[in-house]
Amino acid sequence: MMAAEEGLRNDLSPRAPTVAHTASPSSSRFGTESISGDRSRLLNALPSHEEVRDVRLNVLNTSVQGARNAGSTWLLLVASAVINIPQVVASAVIMGMYWNDPELANCNRLKYWTLVHTLHLFFTVVVEWVVYKTTAVAPDDHSHATVPWATSPAVKSALNSIKYSLELLGLFWFLVGNMWIISDEEHSSTKAGGHLYNMAFAMVTICYAKIFLPCLILVALLPIVCFCLPCLIRLLNRMQDPMRGKGATAEIIAKLPSVPYASSMFPDEDASCCICLNEYIHDQTLRVLPCKHHFHQACVDEWLVVNATCPTCRTSIDPNEGAVPRHDPPADVNLIV
Repeated sequence: MMAAEEGLRNDLSPRAPTVAHTASPSSSRFGTESISGDRSRLLNALPSHEEVRDVRLNVLNTSVQGARNAGSTWLLLVASAVINIPQVVASAVIMGMYWNDPELANCNRLKYWTLVHTLHLFFTVVVEWVVYKTTAVAPDDHSHATVPWATSPAVKSALNSIKYSLELLGLFWFLVGNMWIISDEEHSSTKAGGHLYNMAFAMVTICYAKIFLPCLILVALLPIVCFCLPCLIRLLNRMQDPMRGKGATAEIIAKLPSVPYASSMFPDEDASCCICLNEYIHDQTLRVLPCKHHFHQACVDEWLVVNATCPTCRTSIDPNEGAVPRHDPPADVNLIV
């Protein structure tokens, strides 16, 4: 009886909490401080000069490439609209007037070729417009958030496939038009067939003009180039730098001061050569120009042999030339002269 009461008392008594499910405040605080310290070290870590330079170059190249793509697609859209839309409108009017004409009952090839070619021109303009919209929208441009599909790679790939297919269809249908339109003299004499035939013949002629457009532009510009080229050359000679193409002699280059590099000479952001974009190394020989700009001696000597001016501010290094105001020379270069 006493043993049973003792066992029941032990079962009802509160049990001590297990160590596995609790954590001491000190250990929790230590873990939080460790995570915070790692995070602060990552946030305070400054990128190297080479990393910053690579990022800037990548951003610049991406921006330039995006601007070129947007500009080229805009020109293609304008050219396509100017050439194709008038043909679509004129063809729609003529086909609407003469499609059911009894005299065109046997002109099915003429009618269907004009219809298919008109649809091809229309869809070409539409696809060019959509391609321009997808190219002009930047991936991080939040102003175009209403069209998230515009930057999808799948959409761009599909548009390129559609555009390529339309080009192949246009080339094939142009060859068909040469056989059906140019060789068809039967329907060019009748009144109804004459209007539709003239429209189709004009479309084929425009296709030829687009194919030989580079040659036509070259022929048109040839007289302008022949007569205006001497004046253009003289104008460009007046506009260019008078010191361009005039290299410095070895004696003038040798008189320029050259010093070994030390880390105390310049700030970290200015301790690099503007020609090769590499950072200076300790005891590396630098060349200091009269305008106080500094470069690697090997880099700037090659430049001065071709052009006797500073690569940064275009100030002449020839003491016989007039002084040219320099632009924002680094303040710390006075430490080395």
